[in-house]
Amino acid sequence: MFALRRASKIALERAGAMHATALSRASAYSTDKSAPLLVTMIGVQKPLNEVHRMIEASGAEIKESRNVRLGGRASNMFLVTNADPMLLKKEFEGSAYDFFSIFPARNTVQDLKGPYCETSPLLPYVRRAKLSVPYKKGVVNEIADFLCCKGITLSHLDEYRSGRDVVLECIMHLPTGLAEFPVVDDARVVAKLESLGVTISEFGRVEGRPREENAAKA
Repeated sequence: MFALRRASKIALERAGAMHATALSRASAYSTDKSAPLLVTMIGVQKPLNEVHRMIEASGAEIKESRNVRLGGRASNMFLVTNADPMLLKKEFEGSAYDFFSIFPARNTVQDLKGPYCETSPLLPYVRRAKLSVPYKKGVVNEIADFLCCKGITLSHLDEYRSGRDVVLECIMHLPTGLAEFPVVDDARVVAKLESLGVTISEFGRVEGRPREENAAKA
């Protein structure tokens, strides 16, 4: 009986410590509103403008978003700044989401690759691509493995079925040769993809956003 009481006491102490840690982390996030946060939600489809209004009502500013609807469910991710996690959670209380989370965002090389202005030195290495390939098990992984092994990263990837084919629409970021991967020649990438049975309907450079002065004149 004594051992049981002691075990219960230890469990309660640990639970209290974990709760205190969670509160301190939440407090740290709320005090540093300049740190970007990722807000993720999965559940029944809700009008996107309604979700935007809920986020903005908390005082947060939306920087980027990704939205996917699949199988009657919706998955949304928002990169926000000037956000208070407690106010964000309060705005979404009572919403019928299967999953809702707020995590601090991490600055990665991939995150810094766009959007690009027309003077960006990385712009010549960005390609917009639309590929289609007859469906077979693992064919998308096969294509992604080839691209990744060459140092090509993918963003804004949309994958869907069209008849017997799988269609992939994406932005490819080719290596610049400044890191561990050498510069990749477009012709070699296209030739290899075609050897995998891929039909390429689009593969070209991405136009950058105009500089501020040009945008102002327009």
